[in-house]
Amino acid sequence: MKILVLGMGNSILCDDGAGPRVIAELRKLDLPADVALEQTSLSGFNLMEYMAGHDHAIIVDALRSGREPGTVLWLTPQHFDPQPSQTCSEHSMGIFQALKLGKDLGQNMPANVDVLAIEAADTRTFTESLTPQVESAIPQAVDYIAGKLAHLTGLYAQRVVSRG
Repeated sequence: MKILVLGMGNSILCDDGAGPRVIAELRKLDLPADVALEQTSLSGFNLMEYMAGHDHAIIVDALRSGREPGTVLWLTPQHFDPQPSQTCSEHSMGIFQALKLGKDLGQNMPANVDVLAIEAADTRTFTESLTPQVESAIPQAVDYIAGKLAHLTGLYAQRVVSRG
């Protein structure tokens, strides 16, 4: 099974960098060869290229929903609006619209997609640092994803570098 873990976000916009930060921490684990770790600040139509050729995708991103900053959530397609945006911009296309478009175009797209979201406090300040609440949620997010990967692959990810 080919699995993609895609960290989405912009590393210079405070908590929007949570997805890429989780990917950086996952790179410290000894993961199975069939797990691909990628990060992007792109959205919309561009996500098809990342997801194509994988059986399962785990998307990691920051979220602003009014919850306590640092809250880690597992979301599924049912949590998202399946209707396409009424605008014509490729950037207005969501993850699941990109997935559907890829399938409609005959691409081999993941049959299953999970989203691990970290509630953000600040996604507008130009800084490479996360807020303390989101910073403290990174180990939990990494552990959740490592557990999910262990479940999907039957193998346990081993941390190469201790958290210290």
